[in-house]
Amino acid sequence: MNREEFLEKTLCCIRCGACRGVTQDAVPHTAFSTQCPCGMTFYGAYEPAGLMYLARGIAQGNLSWNKDLVKVLYSCTLCGYCEDLCQRGIRYTPAISIIEELRRIVPDTLKPKSLRKMVDAITAPRNHRLTVLKQFGIEDVDERSKTAALFFLDNSLLSNPVKLKEIGYLLQKSGKEIGCFLSNPLPPVSATLLDGGHQETLNRCITEIDARLSQHEIEQVVVYNPESLSVLKRFSQSEIEFISITQVYADLLKRKKVGKVKIPPVTYQDPCHLGRYAKEYVSPREVIEALGLDLREMWRTGENGLCCGAGGGVLITNPSLAKLYAKRRWEEALATGAKVMITACPYCYANLTRAKPPSFKVIDITTLVAQAYGYEEKG
Repeated sequence: MNREEFLEKTLCCIRCGACRGVTQDAVPHTAFSTQCPCGMTFYGAYEPAGLMYLARGIAQGNLSWNKDLVKVLYSCTLCGYCEDLCQRGIRYTPAISIIEELRRIVPDTLKPKSLRKMVDAITAPRNHRLTVLKQFGIEDVDERSKTAALFFLDNSLLSNPVKLKEIGYLLQKSGKEIGCFLSNPLPPVSATLLDGGHQETLNRCITEIDARLSQHEIEQVVVYNPESLSVLKRFSQSEIEFISITQVYADLLKRKKVGKVKIPPVTYQDPCHLGRYAKEYVSPREVIEALGLDLREMWRTGENGLCCGAGGGVLITNPSLAKLYAKRRWEEALATGAKVMITACPYCYANLTRAKPPSFKVIDITTLVAQAYGYEEKG
């Protein structure tokens, strides 16, 4: 966006402060009364309104980039709560696009090196392990003329044969006829490109993805990683349906029921990119219900859910801060009396595992469903 468009967006914020807190009328504990991970950890400049004022200052030319401003900017997890809540109020501020634009225009010399390198991670590594999917009947799309559904691969899967086998097993169980680009994978885009300000690179990748999906007349794309799902839904110009793999699991469990899974009470972490960005809150809970689990929701849940702390590139650029954010989420999980945390995001899984209390276990919903259907890893 140009400078005038950017300024116009920043002027939408009236600094009402509503995005500081949760929307529930009564809060059971003061620790659960605020929402923004960086705002509750630091002070006003780190809150959504503070970031909007930072953006306004940059747009007006009253502020110049320096290390202090960059520190504030990259403490944000881009969880999307502030924008989501703002849409429910009297005036709408497009906070996410504003913060993403700030990250795009930050001088490269001030950007975190780890995020600057992410632009190199949009091609599949040569040593990828995608061929393991063939044993589950998933064919290479490039070797057939047409396929209605496609499984999308991101960087969390390309070199992860353990997770690929779990997913392959469940896709086979579902009976869903689905293909995948195995020999020549699609660019493994995710929100990390936006976190690093690589909007132009993302646009080029999306153009390539749309063209290849159209070439093979693909109608539906199943996505494992919520951060990939959200950017595909937001930026693809095609009319293709992009869905979370949790929806496939929920549909499978409706058709092929399993016995009750015997594990202690569970709670569920809504991934920000699956919930607020992709608007998928239902299917993971349908999975949990179908497995007969005792679900104990945290106070801040669903559209009011609290970010795990990994988003916005924070886990990559500042692991200690991401862990601090995660500890705040664990305070709420402990209050439920649950013993198992379920999530549907590889980044939530990684960050929550790093900070988990000894009494808790973290499990990926894919692993949980695979085990329920009798899957056993055999090397």
